[in-house]
Amino acid sequence: MSQYSLDKYNLSELKKMASKMGLPARRNKGEMIQDISKAFSEYEEYKKEKIDKYTRHGQLGEKGKEGTTFLVTDKYGKEYAMKTFRSGKSSATLYKEYSLQKKAVKAGVAPRVYDYDTVGKWILMEKMDKHLYEKIDEEKGILSKKDQERIIEIFNKLDDVGVFHNDANICNYMIKDGTIYMIDYGFAKEITPNLKKKLGTDRPNSRLMIIGLILKFKERKLPKTSYKYLVRNVSEEDCCKFGL
Repeated sequence: MSQYSLDKYNLSELKKMASKMGLPARRNKGEMIQDISKAFSEYEEYKKEKIDKYTRHGQLGEKGKEGTTFLVTDKYGKEYAMKTFRSGKSSATLYKEYSLQKKAVKAGVAPRVYDYDTVGKWILMEKMDKHLYEKIDEEKGILSKKDQERIIEIFNKLDDVGVFHNDANICNYMIKDGTIYMIDYGFAKEITPNLKKKLGTDRPNSRLMIIGLILKFKERKLPKTSYKYLVRNVSEEDCCKFGL
């Protein structure tokens, strides 16, 4: 909105407008017009850089615990996955998820992340091909030795970069070009000395996440061959404790 168009409003009307925009009230009409004009200008820039940058298409997968993911395209037609969040999600929590996933990306175990918006509440990332459970269904409930070894590699690398994924849901394993990656870092935590002490292990993914995944496989009544190599990485004590 131009300064000229704001001139037609009186000071009281400008104060009401500023209040709705979350701006402080000023005693001077000129200052009010300056503040509101700046806010509109910043919004237009934000709209150009974030809102209008991507076109949203259909939903990808089921609605998750933390948000819903959509297929989006940029102006060149390139496809991405945009994970959107409820409006109440804090900016700090969203940025933390983005940052932890970036660490996992550098380790080669998560979809690449390209952009995020703490106002619009979304994270833009590489689009995966399909969920791991789809591949398991296609293979009649069998998870190959190669795929089991890849999952073990994912856990080891997450421990190495200090990211505890913290969500054993099978839906969090997806495939791109035949390789398994872990998605959804909404419940992830930085592996700190306090967390290690609390969980009783220096490598929580390699211990706890692997146990959680095997239990999920058992719930789905997958054949033992589908977690044969995963179990080999679980201690005898934990195998007895969790009935593995």
